[in-house]
Amino acid sequence: MSLDFGRKPESYQKRESLVKRFPSARRAKARRARPRGAQPRSRSSKRVPITPALRAYLRKTDEYRAGRDPIALMKQAPAKFARAVAGLSPNQMRKRPARGKWSIVEILGHLQDTEVVYGYRLRFSLAQPGANLEGYDQEAWTERLRHRRGNGRRLVERIRALREGTLDVMGQVPRPRWKRGYGMHSERGKQTVRRTLELIAGHDLNHLDQIKAIRKKFDW
Repeated sequence: MSLDFGRKPESYQKRESLVKRFPSARRAKARRARPRGAQPRSRSSKRVPITPALRAYLRKTDEYRAGRDPIALMKQAPAKFARAVAGLSPNQMRKRPARGKWSIVEILGHLQDTEVVYGYRLRFSLAQPGANLEGYDQEAWTERLRHRRGNGRRLVERIRALREGTLDVMGQVPRPRWKRGYGMHSERGKQTVRRTLELIAGHDLNHLDQIKAIRKKFDW
């Protein structure tokens, strides 16, 4: 049996690449320019077509905000929700204004979901710019999570606590990064942190209006 002391073990050779590939100057420059934690560009970062229905919803949401600072509106919203449902009984909160329309407690359950989902999106967009943000079926969440059986008072308190946590995070991040931070929404395409905050603020006012309309309808 002959021994070849100059030969590396076969397992080592299999791991060793014959030709070491160095990154191109363009690739290296792009890597250096990418913010820390940012996701590499992928096929999902292509422009996403906006449907007419979604465009109308976004326009309506912006009309509610009316150009006002989103952070100021977001700070005020939990207290407004609490005042809007004050004095209502559990049965009143569960009563739907029409077939296929949410009751007040279902609206509150949806607002709690929104705080969880948007809080997640904001954190991803700030910490890992370019991350994919999946849309969700709000009707399915409201039905399958049985929000109509929820406790209105506790929901209001959870909305307040979740909102405070989100605002604390936003206060820790310099505002210039709100424009640089973004996610790739599955239905809306590229969405900056600033734009997400604007949508949250308008979304709050939209649902606050719905709660007030239900109370007016039933003269509560």
